[in-house]
Amino acid sequence: MIILDLIYYIVIITNFTVSIIEKKLWKQLFWFYFGITIITEILFTTKAGFITARMYNYLDLFCIIYFGYIYNKELHDNYVIRIITILFFLLGGIFIFISKTNYSIITGYLYCIFLFFISLFWFYKKISSKDQTQDILNLCFFWISCSLLFWSLFYIFRMFPMYFFNKKDPGFLKEISNVFSIVNIITYSLFLRGLFCRQ
Repeated sequence: MIILDLIYYIVIITNFTVSIIEKKLWKQLFWFYFGITIITEILFTTKAGFITARMYNYLDLFCIIYFGYIYNKELHDNYVIRIITILFFLLGGIFIFISKTNYSIITGYLYCIFLFFISLFWFYKKISSKDQTQDILNLCFFWISCSLLFWSLFYIFRMFPMYFFNKKDPGFLKEISNVFSIVNIITYSLFLRGLFCRQ
């Protein structure tokens, strides 16, 4: 295991631990999200025979439902979030079903677009709110939204050349994977910062 993988696991396990210890975080089920993510990563690391890249697509669908749920609650049962979540979940599932590759890139793109939308929608609602008296930097979802925007932007560029470079230049694809490991570490570090917010 390279040092980046080790740092990544330390950061994500720290997120998982904090989300369990801090009772105020229980209602968002952060511990459940991190638990599923850790289990998925462990299964890929062990390279179990039944594991394929498609499991990441199933993780995409889970995350669409999960983030749709917590952003819907954060924005007080917003119908826009509910509709977008259902739409992207169904589209993602369809493209997984018709995909001829182990990992449906279209489903991955849909997941990134979904994260972009809900994050920017949260910023829009907070900035446009007339009764906003809180410092936005003290809000948990500010940091979570930043982390999701950051991750989804880089993930799009991670996916785009994936199959092309896997055939033409595996070495370069490996370098892209290392860069994305750093992106994951930064993403979950931003997420961790949000977990320590009081609001």
